[in-house]
Amino acid sequence: MALAMENPVYPVRIVLRRTGLTAELLRAWERRYDVVTPGRTQGGQRLYSEADVERLLLLKRATLYGHSIGRIAQLTSEEVAGLLDAVPEQTAARPVESSSSGYAGSIQVRCLEALGWMDGGTLDALLRQAAVRIGPVPFAEQLVVPLVREIGDLWHQGKLRIVQEHLATATIRQVMSNLLAFTATGPSAPVFIAATTSGQHHELGALLAAVIAAGEGWRAVYLGADLPGDEIAIAAERLRARAIGVSIVYPAEDPAIEPDLRAMSQALGTQTPIFVGGEGARYHRALLERLELRAVETLSGLRTELSRLSAG
Repeated sequence: MALAMENPVYPVRIVLRRTGLTAELLRAWERRYDVVTPGRTQGGQRLYSEADVERLLLLKRATLYGHSIGRIAQLTSEEVAGLLDAVPEQTAARPVESSSSGYAGSIQVRCLEALGWMDGGTLDALLRQAAVRIGPVPFAEQLVVPLVREIGDLWHQGKLRIVQEHLATATIRQVMSNLLAFTATGPSAPVFIAATTSGQHHELGALLAAVIAAGEGWRAVYLGADLPGDEIAIAAERLRARAIGVSIVYPAEDPAIEPDLRAMSQALGTQTPIFVGGEGARYHRALLERLELRAVETLSGLRTELSRLSAG
């Protein structure tokens, strides 16, 4: 039986049908990460074993639950299965939609290839096309978040240069800003404002929060990066914001964070929920609890909170 499972007998078309992967994504996974090593026919066509198919299915499922393929590709199949066993039951009941996630995965591959060539025009076009096709929420959760994570992993591995990372960030920022500008909401839509606090220049988290809010029917207002807490509070009062999203990324231990969060808490009280995300939210969890601010670890968590506010 073991020999039968290891015997490469399945051609690519069967593997694609069984796994739901696109041919483009499968090739990229093999070329970049060596996720499986297919055999070959005498004519050079790839052949896969049952074990290969099972591993690809595991990896695909893990990526649907937010794991970066760059981080899990070197794990054994048993280790990947262990990650899936650790997925909370409520999360496991709602995996990402396979149709849009498969499309997002293929676009991610093409984005990385464009970035490798420093082709900002193609990168911009791919992101805009995806935003229109799958909508703001899947665009943010299924494409931008995994893409940014993968770019970070590749940079840390020395496979991307700083200039490529900056090009990607600038292009993603521009596409999300345009997406916000053209996302229509009704005049009675609740207002959600997003920003980063003083000294926090990594703004993609705040922009992502705004895109998620817009996709959920809120009037999302992105205020920008590096704003004092009292200024964010003033904007919330003048715009009559129903909720605020603040992203704190680096440095998480920045001493300016506490006075900014305290200023917002004192000015707005608990009537206007303040959601704090990013590495800083984990680092300052005790402070957030004292100030009655709400830590959010994922975009789906923010989406759940906003849905509750809208319904209430």
